Amino acid sequence: MIKINDVFNYKFISGLSLSPKKEKIGFVVYQGDLEENRYHARFNFYNRNKKELVESIKNKQIEQFKWIDEQTIVIFKKEEWENEGALLKGTVFSKLNIESGEESTWCRVPYLVKSFECLENGDLIILSSYDGQEDKSEEAIIIDEIPFWSDGQGITNKIRNRMYRWHSKTDEVTPITDELTNVNFMTLHKNEVLFVAKRFTDKSNLVPGAYAYDSQTGNTKTLLPENLYRIEYLNYIGGKPFFIGADSKTALATDNPKFYFIENEQAKLWIDTDFSCRDTVGSDCRYGENQTFRVEGDVLYLVSTHERSSFIKKISLDGTIEILTKDDGSIDGFDVAEDEIVFTGLRGTKLMEIYSQKNGVENQLTEINQQALVGKDISTPEPMVFENNGYNVHYVVLKPARFDENKKYPAVLYIHGGAKVIYGTAFFHEMQMLANQGYFVIYGNPRGSDGQGSEFARLQGQYGIPDYSDMMKAVDTAMERYPQIDEEKLGVMGGSYGGIMTNWIIGHTNRFKCAISQRSLCNMVSSFGTADNGFNFVAEQMNSTPWKNHELLWQQSPLKYADKVETPALFIHPQEDYRCHYSESLQMFTALKYHGVDSRVCIIKGESHGLSRSGRPKSRVKRLEEIVNWLAKYLGGEAC
Repeated sequence: MIKINDVFNYKFISGLSLSPKKEKIGFVVYQGDLEENRYHARFNFYNRNKKELVESIKNKQIEQFKWIDEQTIVIFKKEEWENEGALLKGTVFSKLNIESGEESTWCRVPYLVKSFECLENGDLIILSSYDGQEDKSEEAIIIDEIPFWSDGQGITNKIRNRMYRWHSKTDEVTPITDELTNVNFMTLHKNEVLFVAKRFTDKSNLVPGAYAYDSQTGNTKTLLPENLYRIEYLNYIGGKPFFIGADSKTALATDNPKFYFIENEQAKLWIDTDFSCRDTVGSDCRYGENQTFRVEGDVLYLVSTHERSSFIKKISLDGTIEILTKDDGSIDGFDVAEDEIVFTGLRGTKLMEIYSQKNGVENQLTEINQQALVGKDISTPEPMVFENNGYNVHYVVLKPARFDENKKYPAVLYIHGGAKVIYGTAFFHEMQMLANQGYFVIYGNPRGSDGQGSEFARLQGQYGIPDYSDMMKAVDTAMERYPQIDEEKLGVMGGSYGGIMTNWIIGHTNRFKCAISQRSLCNMVSSFGTADNGFNFVAEQMNSTPWKNHELLWQQSPLKYADKVETPALFIHPQEDYRCHYSESLQMFTALKYHGVDSRVCIIKGESHGLSRSGRPKSRVKRLEEIVNWLAKYLGGEAC
């Protein structure tokens, strides 16, 4: 039986990267520790020549690394040290021999580093958080710009991601970007550091520009000015700069990007496409960061989501697009070695492992999680496709573990976040745990989801209409196909967008006996000012503001319909969620209590919007216990 705490037996693989000569695959393995309430991160590598896995560095926390040669990686950690009587907080970079474990300090910089690149001359380009707030009173928080906070970071007023250069010859650190420019991401191409950034004061609603820093001259040039394109990726191919992005004047944030070359500070269309360029397959069995774009010579490789899975696509300079991997779950990160792809993924009903793809054949290289599911009851996801209003809608159904076709079972409709992500067949601990508690689990991709083109993903100004229709038909279809579902014991739940729709659903139907709304919004008027990017999101996605077409904004707010709710509801919200502030759950909870509906709020202390995937172990357990007990109370399952 799969239980709540089993998730801490799983190992999560991230940061996969090949060594310079492609002999080794380096990666980071995370594992939750419930007793210490944290995640351990260990560097491992797979020797491609010897075909063996080496857990080389034990008892050392390593979350990011860069290869220098076949035996050496660069790592960094936060430290404090004294300098001329002053206590400095910053980052220490070290060189680590992965064979012997010998570590030597490379340099110290008085900044908290988020990421870095190594130049050929030994210098470092670092990305660090810079606090430009002039009034740093201990008694007050000063806010004079929007957004003023960011999920996972807290108050961000005047705080920017700033680029610096550490000079190996002088041990000096000099800034590359100014105090008001925020760098979204950077990548190294030969002697140039390409980066995407925007400079703002008062209000950040501009889309960023593309820039190139020449490490030899120290000059920065503009490739593409700000306020033109949303940019997802920037690099060189065929000797020319290119980016993947969308025209900010004509495309919504949910529209799929296109491919452009950059010439004379202008975008020139390279490939006109309509597919996702991200891995958006949902799972709670991941941790850490992954590389999902690679350029090798004149070929671009990327991860793309379609229907229920993500794939690696190969894009040639002439615009030819080839799908390299099979439809079998998710691709989370990858690297390229000539004619072979190595990647991390959730394949079939397995936990994360490392695979290779060559000549159309996929092989599993590691067995890192081999023992984690031994003896466990795994419910196989069963795809369910139905037509609704001219669209094919893809869902998945998990039968209860130890299923008996002669019995009746309660069922839960689970709604993903986003809305532009997907649920697929990849292993999902929470879903499997619910199936082991005796529930049918119905989850999938209504309109608004990723993987089926921009039109399918558009909900602008009509949240709660086409998506709600798809969700209700998903339940109807599941009940037709699985007569063992007890129609008197249906529950609905979801987080983020899924929480919004849970709030919406219980205001529009009483067919569900209980609901669990997580990290949700209920009032689009208030969320305009409290969500970390609410003023941009609400204005575009709701097609209205508190002052323009206000009635449409209120019509798309679940709170408007709270007086019609009869469904008992549990609200779970992280206290430090700045994507969807916990005041939204309190508003919906208050409305239900006011109207006599059984409801409960669980606010998880010290956690952000990503609680279900990256929250501290004890917080994740508390959340799942609340879910299990609420479902048991109203649907008759087993309580904790």
